[in-house]
Amino acid sequence: MSHSSANNAEAVALRDWLKREGWDDVFLDVDPDRGIAAGERWERALNEAASRCEAVLFLVSRDCSPRLVPQEFNLAHKLNKRLFGLLVEDIPVADYQ
Repeated sequence: MSHSSANNAEAVALRDWLKREGWDDVFLDVDPDRGIAAGERWERALNEAASRCEAVLFLVSRDCSPRLVPQEFNLAHKLNKRLFGLLVEDIPVADYQ
């Protein structure tokens, strides 16, 4: 799951909902059990998670990093992953270009 740290609460809520629906193998960087541990190289951890996943969920908000989102999107696309954009807030298309 790709998201802005400003949307951690939404990402955790989505992870919890997915788990309740039977999708229990979800990588979320802030997950204390399955995320990125303190001191772990975050970029390597994200690349490993992207390599083994079937799909990547992008939580889209005004807080998304204009540098990291395209990088994560391009990696997932290059790895032929299913890509899903999920709006966290109403954003006019013109505001996100």
